[in-house]
Amino acid sequence: MRIANLSAEASPFAKTGGLGDIASSLPKALAATGHDVDVWVPFFLEAAEWFRRRGTWPEQEIEPFDVTVMGASHRVSILRSTLPGSTVPVHFVAHDSLFHRPGGLYSRNEHGADDGIWRFSLFVRAALEAMKRMGERPQVLHTHDWHPGLAPMLGAWSSWRDPWFDDVASVLTIHNVGYQGIYGPEQLPVLGLPPETWTGGLVEHGGAINMLKGAIVAADMVTTVSPTYAWEIRTPEGGAGLDGVLRLKASRLTGILNGIDRQEWNPETDPHLPSHYSLEDLRGKLDCRAELCRLANFEPADPAMIVGSVGRLAPQKGYDILLEAAPELIRRGVRIVVLGSGEPALEGSMRLLEAHYPRRFKGFIGYDDALSHKIQAGSDVLAMPSRYEPCGLTQMYALAYGTVPVVRRTGGLADSIIGLHGENLDWATGFHFDDPSPHAFAAEVLHAQNAFFHRDSWSRLMKNGMKADFSWGRSANDYELVYRRAREVRGLPW
Repeated sequence: MRIANLSAEASPFAKTGGLGDIASSLPKALAATGHDVDVWVPFFLEAAEWFRRRGTWPEQEIEPFDVTVMGASHRVSILRSTLPGSTVPVHFVAHDSLFHRPGGLYSRNEHGADDGIWRFSLFVRAALEAMKRMGERPQVLHTHDWHPGLAPMLGAWSSWRDPWFDDVASVLTIHNVGYQGIYGPEQLPVLGLPPETWTGGLVEHGGAINMLKGAIVAADMVTTVSPTYAWEIRTPEGGAGLDGVLRLKASRLTGILNGIDRQEWNPETDPHLPSHYSLEDLRGKLDCRAELCRLANFEPADPAMIVGSVGRLAPQKGYDILLEAAPELIRRGVRIVVLGSGEPALEGSMRLLEAHYPRRFKGFIGYDDALSHKIQAGSDVLAMPSRYEPCGLTQMYALAYGTVPVVRRTGGLADSIIGLHGENLDWATGFHFDDPSPHAFAAEVLHAQNAFFHRDSWSRLMKNGMKADFSWGRSANDYELVYRRAREVRGLPW
């Protein structure tokens, strides 16, 4: 099957989180099973810098051409490379004034305005036009989140019914329903869609354009990144205002748990670690723990449990919960290492904790890929107290590295971690808590600490997690079924 993935992010070229990881890992897994897969992404400044650091550059794939948005022509180029460690093609849509901006992938324009609807509409139109010029019509357009959401809308609602779409099915994956692409109604002409898409409520939501809603309505199939999240987003509490349309789309909605790239996340081969280790020989993990202690200025000989956490500092991720619980946990003997950046107030709390509890709390502000691997390998416990978590990859990395997760029971965390309770030590992989509060989180960390000092029990938990299979092979098979279903129901009412 020929599958074209459209995404705002793709690791390692340009990413802010799990979306970038999935948009590269899933295509590689699908290609390994024999599918013809490629990836289309904007050529952001971050991607250009990635190539420059390596002294290389993607090749020009076809002659530059013009894309028209609201009557104005924009000259774009299509550049080509491959996903590292694979032969999967990556096609970059290059337009310097829209994509080569400082300040991150989703930065505003020079006037301080959010022009994402312009940027990503041009990206979609350029990608589709390039596919036509290259004679590469996919059987499935797989779009990720709202940014390329115009693609399924064009296939479903183009007023001239472009026959190019007649044999193209569409799949939308919602990585986080909280990000919807909301713009004022005056921006509707940017999309180039028939007026009835607004008057009929296809893209209109609460008096505004809602790109995610439009993509949900237009797509032949919709997936989310875990089964539990597929249920949560159909509730008023979890749907971020789109629960109604998602309930209507329930027969075309399914949750598929993400996988992880075991080439990148493997303690037996990880180049970032001072020593390698495996399920059969865990001795190298002690060296990794000692290395983390050195980096965090902890006493290596201290047997106290080390809790690590890596992520975006935001209330969604529960970092306010973790930081509020930290003083009590430190008082009870726990040491804590956090790597992340985000809200200034949470970064400030990390600095205060580090000042008050030197050699017991260490906060690394920012993101460092090598350090994230070292924290995963060197910690005893990984903490993820998320208020909601569509899937989460960090807890899966932890399991692969023999680091035991303590997670809130929500979304993909509930689907991927088996909490220890009663008599389930033979198959438990971590610890669960439900109430999103510092008290509940601290209580579960202390539950983990009690198990930590029973070395046989802890060793069993570590090994149970390392045996878990969260490779992309399983998930890729599920996506293949979704693609086949999308082609069966293409264009049919739901």
